[in-house]
Amino acid sequence: MHRSSFLAQALLVSSVGAFTQTTSTDSQTLRALLTEVRGLRQDLQSTTLAAQRAQILVYRVQVREAATARAVQRLDNARSKLAEVQDRRKRLTADRHQTVRGCTGRHRESDRPESD
Repeated sequence: MHRSSFLAQALLVSSVGAFTQTTSTDSQTLRALLTEVRGLRQDLQSTTLAAQRAQILVYRVQVREAATARAVQRLDNARSKLAEVQDRRKRLTADRHQTVRGCTGRHRESDRPESD
């Protein structure tokens, strides 16, 4: 009977030892998982912050591109108006020269004696 009681006690002690080892291993595993989750959360927060900063930069670039496009459009309009004004000026100058030549020619014709 001593033997069976001794055997039962030995099994009980070894199972308690195995249980405490399992608990210890589970505890270590949980700590490792908790550390990993905290690290992942921190990485996610860093990534989110970087993504937000990138979105802000993209928005700023879009705003500047739109402003540049408007400025280019205004420049094109100004150049077009300048070309129209220069063309009109050339035509007016040519018309004026033609008018002056015509007037000068008439004065010369009126200065000639009439021959009958």
